[in-house]
Amino acid sequence: DLCCHSAESMASKAGLTEYEKKELKEGFKILNKDNNDEALSFDDLKQQLTALKFDFTDQQIHDLLLVATGSNTGKVTWTQFLHLFEHKDQNQLTDEIALAFQSITDKDKISKDDLKQFFLSIGMQSTEQEIDEMVEQHGSNGTISMKEMTAMFHL
Repeated sequence: DLCCHSAESMASKAGLTEYEKKELKEGFKILNKDNNDEALSFDDLKQQLTALKFDFTDQQIHDLLLVATGSNTGKVTWTQFLHLFEHKDQNQLTDEIALAFQSITDKDKISKDDLKQFFLSIGMQSTEQEIDEMVEQHGSNGTISMKEMTAMFHL
């Protein structure tokens, strides 16, 4: 498909890892509640921001869309979404990983239960086996530390 093919080449230029591209595509699909492959709508974003317990007004969500896209279309395309996650430098990526880590847990390690609760909060159904595999592959002692999460992104 043309949209995703051009976004794939853009991802390569952005220096995103294969893991990041895969995760971003999954995130795009999760956010896209109306299953419109072309773009995330205002309603998609409002629903997910509410699920993540962000208390944004409609105007703030419209402002986010404007900043994210540079236009007043009220939608974020896959290419625009991918562009939001380009890495300008390693410090920016490290900061983004730290923010993601903090959105999953307020402890020093992410537990399997933390992952399960996080996935549920964003509307993603994960099996115990999938969570076990993720922690086994990227963590140690049944948890994922900040250092291990950073390593997931090949830093």
